[in-house]
Amino acid sequence: MPNPRSKSTATKENALTADERDALLAARQDARLGTNRGDGWWHITPIWYVWEDGCFRHTLGAGRRHLRNLHADPHATVCVDQDPRLDEGLQAGARAVVCFGTAECSTDEGLIRDVTERILVRYLGPDATEYLDPIMAEGRTIVTISPQDWLTWDYNKD
Repeated sequence: MPNPRSKSTATKENALTADERDALLAARQDARLGTNRGDGWWHITPIWYVWEDGCFRHTLGAGRRHLRNLHADPHATVCVDQDPRLDEGLQAGARAVVCFGTAECSTDEGLIRDVTERILVRYLGPDATEYLDPIMAEGRTIVTISPQDWLTWDYNKD
């Protein structure tokens, strides 16, 4: 008999623990970054990240819309999820982390190079460092998002 509890709502019962949240964020997958455009619409795009010291770190190229948005309003939302239901059916469940936080932008060259290299290696493997110099030449900014609040769920929890 199907579980009558909703599988499409975050609840206290299906929330991730801090350890479960950190494990999900440590896995290699895309995030979605949302920033306020200031015209009533949100700018939301897929983005790579590293999760460290309780913060998200992203490397953004000069001129990115997210940077303009964050300079005007540092509020940001980051979503990371795994949804095997697409391939395995509803019983597979889904897990997600939504972070509501504030962003700090840094143009420190040492930090930019370090974080950008670690993101490249995280997503593309050790050979990805060959892309570092061309990417650095574009001009980069590191965006660190500090969580203020969380919404999490794991639909596999009963």
